[in-house]
Amino acid sequence: MKNFKIIVLLLIVNSALKAQMAVPAYTKQLNVAVFIYPGVGLGDLDGPVDVFTKAGRITKGQYKVYTVAFKPAMITTQGGTLKLIPDYTTANMPKPDILVFPGGTVGLADSMRRDQQVINFIQQYQNKVEVLMSVCTAAYFVGQAGVFDGHKVTTHFFQADDLQAQFPESTVVKDVRFVDEGKLITASGVTSGIDASLHLVARFSGQQVEKLVEGAIQYTMHEHEKWPEAIGGMKFDRDKRKKMGLLAQ
Repeated sequence: MKNFKIIVLLLIVNSALKAQMAVPAYTKQLNVAVFIYPGVGLGDLDGPVDVFTKAGRITKGQYKVYTVAFKPAMITTQGGTLKLIPDYTTANMPKPDILVFPGGTVGLADSMRRDQQVINFIQQYQNKVEVLMSVCTAAYFVGQAGVFDGHKVTTHFFQADDLQAQFPESTVVKDVRFVDEGKLITASGVTSGIDASLHLVARFSGQQVEKLVEGAIQYTMHEHEKWPEAIGGMKFDRDKRKKMGLLAQ
């Protein structure tokens, strides 16, 4: 019986190795640019970076992942957690195929709506990329560029009602991890960037590669998820936050 179990285990391992070896080398490389800025959310950032990096290894180089910022100077992530030096600036980066915008605190993301340099950057590439993706609160400044108009979108459930009020020409979808509108992908809260990125790997590389990435990060992608009730202190209150100085007037 023990020998039988060993044989079965070896067959399973052998099958998995064959499946991994069968993944083709893709000829078209996809450049994945991830925008970073002072205060960027670490969870919003590292999920997509990890997914596309592992997909690049599995596909033998289909994905090239790099960070981009306005300046070459070091930036610090939200809460002073990590210090990062961008790979490129927006002026010298390779042309992206997938452009990812991670979020940060809602106050920071909301203030970035008023930064014309941010808006110009989004508008410059919105029609030049295969996919433009926002994660969590990045929906505020990505939406400000006008790319949400006429589209279904999502964001962190704390901000969903407020986002709808801020961008009435869009339709905010609830109880989802991400929304796919073709060239526009929006992910809800923080770790949902993992789901949205896996979804894109499935689109560009197929289900086999996507499942291999899932296995590598020990995560199961899902699109739909019942959100918690945003009640009491959990509900985003724009007026209250303005009075507290947490949002720009």
